[in-house]
Amino acid sequence: MDEASLEELLNKTALGDRRAFQMLYERSNAKLYALCLRILQDKGEAEDAMQDAYVKIWRYAERYAASRARATTWMVAIARNQCIDRLRAKRTPAAALEAAENVADAAMRPDQKALASAEAKRLVDCIDGLGETDGRLIRIAYFGGVTYKAIADRDGTPLGTIKSRMRRALAALKECLTG
Repeated sequence: MDEASLEELLNKTALGDRRAFQMLYERSNAKLYALCLRILQDKGEAEDAMQDAYVKIWRYAERYAASRARATTWMVAIARNQCIDRLRAKRTPAAALEAAENVADAAMRPDQKALASAEAKRLVDCIDGLGETDGRLIRIAYFGGVTYKAIADRDGTPLGTIKSRMRRALAALKECLTG
């Protein structure tokens, strides 16, 4: 996907251009579907989440600002949040924790690797580089949509400790992604 053309299509979508929105969908749906499938582990749920994400992209396209985020990053965040909302609504915290822990394994399958962008690969590499404990926390909280409190309760770790570990892990992740 050419980032500049996606930005242009998003800007036209913000003006209500249905053709631009259709082209945006055609150029980005494989990536968003792969993300949704990786998180939700269910084809039907992934399709529904992706559809909901595109509804939000259509509705909120005018909020996109190229100065704050790349078009791909903005759309991936919307799709990811849709998936997290679905996990929170349909699963118990324990089930969501287990699903989130398995996201890394799903991301490494050859068929999904082919769909993943270099950006997604870099993110996975950086998360893997955090070490087992910190990488697990990031996956559970951000891919699984599990609260810090639920993680602390499940692991029998004080909430403050989880918050400190997450802050440290996020700082290391940011360093890896920007460095």
